Amino acid sequence: MIDIEKPYLIVYSTMTVDGKIASKTRFSQLSCQHDLRRLHELRAQCDGVMVGANTVIIDDPSLRVKYVEGRNPVRIIVDGALRTPLTARVYTLKSAKTIVLTTRIAPRDKVEALRNMGVDVIVFPYDPPINMDEALKELYKRGLKKILVEGGGELLWHLFAARVVDEVRVTIAPYIFGGRDAVSLVMGEGFQSTSDAVKLRLIDVKICECKHEVHVVYHVEK
Repeated sequence: MIDIEKPYLIVYSTMTVDGKIASKTRFSQLSCQHDLRRLHELRAQCDGVMVGANTVIIDDPSLRVKYVEGRNPVRIIVDGALRTPLTARVYTLKSAKTIVLTTRIAPRDKVEALRNMGVDVIVFPYDPPINMDEALKELYKRGLKKILVEGGGELLWHLFAARVVDEVRVTIAPYIFGGRDAVSLVMGEGFQSTSDAVKLRLIDVKICECKHEVHVVYHVEK
């Protein structure tokens, strides 16, 4: 089930009925308490949890396990230009190890500052975007066999475009955001048609305990 050269990658996201994970003002609190528990149960089962730079900058998450008992996964921040602030909770809270994936354009003083804070900074010798296939192989070498990806939309595009996602879990919340400036589940350049799109195989559908959300599980066809 797990690739011998890369971690098993699970995308988990909660979105509106119209496919938005955040509004035009970047409001993104869509989950009910049952959905939060479901997310944190999965978080506790994974070796690492991955987010992009925008998620850290806008939401300042801790990425620790809060709603269930369990271990905190390694926090993985994908930040090609190293834009995330040194004061972010993923760096200052020592509840888990943090790995940053960045590139040669990252400010050297910031790289050193993070390393002095105990953060494992992996600098790839090229400009952004990060080659996600290469990045995942580096994470696998560090012992991360199963990784949960929690967004955002730009990061998910790069992962799907690289064909490295294995499983997708989506909770559909009972809201409509609309708007061209809202954040979709997957952003980026986009595929042209179903012939080159990522294809999914439906595994499970459940009505959430709140009776207002639907949780859907897919496997990615290889």
